[in-house]
Amino acid sequence: MSWSVIAKKDFQDAMRSRMLWGLTALFVLFMAGMAYLFQVFTESGGTGDPTVDTLGLIAFLSSPVTLLVPITGLVVGHKAIAGEVESGSAKLLLSLPHSRRDAVVGKVVGRAAVLSLSILVGLVASLLVMVALYDEYTLTSFAIFGVFSLVLGAVYTAIGVGISSLTNDSGRATIGAAGFYLLVEFILPLIPTGLVALLDLQVSSDAVWPFVFNVLPPSGAYTFALANFVPEAGFGVALGSLPDSIVFDGVTMVALLVAWFVLAPLVGYLRFNGRDL
Repeated sequence: MSWSVIAKKDFQDAMRSRMLWGLTALFVLFMAGMAYLFQVFTESGGTGDPTVDTLGLIAFLSSPVTLLVPITGLVVGHKAIAGEVESGSAKLLLSLPHSRRDAVVGKVVGRAAVLSLSILVGLVASLLVMVALYDEYTLTSFAIFGVFSLVLGAVYTAIGVGISSLTNDSGRATIGAAGFYLLVEFILPLIPTGLVALLDLQVSSDAVWPFVFNVLPPSGAYTFALANFVPEAGFGVALGSLPDSIVFDGVTMVALLVAWFVLAPLVGYLRFNGRDL
C-alpha cells in the first residue's frame, strides 16, 4: 500500500509545518464560538424560541459550515500535486516505489485526514459548550451533523487535490480552485433561474429539474442530506415542499457526495498520469 506511505508523510509534514495546529485552532474557535453565540442569541430572544437545543444549533451552524469547510478543503488540497511538481520534489517522490496513482490517493487521504482531525476537534469543542450551556441536547443528531461535516471536508479536499493534479503550476491551481468554487457553488444553482428568464419557460410545480442544480454542488448535497437525516432541525430545505423524487432522497445525497470524492481526484489523476513533469 504505497499510497499509505505518502498519506502518512503528508500528515506528518502538516504537523511539522503547523498547518494542522492552525486549522485545529480555526475550527475550535469557529465551532465553539458559534455554539456559544447561538446560546446567547437564543436566550436574548433572537430565534423566537427561548429553548437552547442541539437542533437549533445544527440549523444555526449548517450555512456557515457550507462556506468555511469547502474553502478550507480547497486551500488544504489545491497545491498538493501542483506544488510538488513546481518545486521539483515530485520527481523525487515518484523516483521511489510510488506510482502517480499512489501520489494522488496518498495526497487525498493525508490531507483529508488533516482537515478531518481539525474539524473533529472543533466539533468536540462545540459539544462541550452544548453540554455545559444548553437546555436540551441530542447527541445522535449532533453526531449525524458531525459525520456529514467531516464528509464535506473530505470531499472538498479531494476536489482540491484533483484540481491540483490538472496543472504543474501552483498559481493556476489556485485560480482553478477559486473558479471551481464560484462556478459550482454560486453559478450552477442560478442556472434554472437564468434559463427560465432567458427562454421564457413555464415550469410546473412538480418539475424536478430546477432543483437538481441545487443538489449537484457538494454543499447542496450536504444540506439535503442533513434535511433527510435530521429533518427535525427544520433548516433551509423543506423536503415536503419539493416534488416527490428519488433525486432528493438521503441515499442519493450520500451517493452524490461519494461521487464527488472519487471522480474529482480520478479526473485529476488521468490528466496527471498523461503528462510530463
